[in-house]
Amino acid sequence: MNRENRYDSLFRYYGEQHGVDWLLLKAQVRAESGFNPDAISIAGARGLSQFMTNTWKEWGDGKPGVNPFPPDGLYDPRDPEDAIKAQAAYMSWLKRQFGGDIRLTLAAYNCGIGRVMKLVEDKTYRSIQLKLPKETREYIARVSAFYEEYIQEQTKRRESAYAL
Repeated sequence: MNRENRYDSLFRYYGEQHGVDWLLLKAQVRAESGFNPDAISIAGARGLSQFMTNTWKEWGDGKPGVNPFPPDGLYDPRDPEDAIKAQAAYMSWLKRQFGGDIRLTLAAYNCGIGRVMKLVEDKTYRSIQLKLPKETREYIARVSAFYEEYIQEQTKRRESAYAL
């Protein structure tokens, strides 16, 4: 199985469970870690979905809020299922915070919800975009390009299936 497709069943399952397009989750992981569950960023983000330590403490169990008695070692950002489950739950929550705006959702995932919330007050994405860090703008563009690529692949698969 190709490296990019090996987690598709997890993306589909948790995407559906949390109301996030599984192709978007897949595009994010491609941009975040290149599908490497052992990836560690310069900033210290870990795993497929590149969670920072504090965000993982809050979302690692796939539910918002820090578990007051987290079972040691039960959730691991390097475990593909744990990472994708947490990613889908977190993306769903972020999406609700930004009224469904995927670009703002991705910005918050990349540079933090607090930073994006400060920029959002009564402004449009276009005016906010210039105030986002360059890395975040590039991240949104990269994820968007991968997402579009995956949508086109799915469309071609459906068309060829109907052609039979």
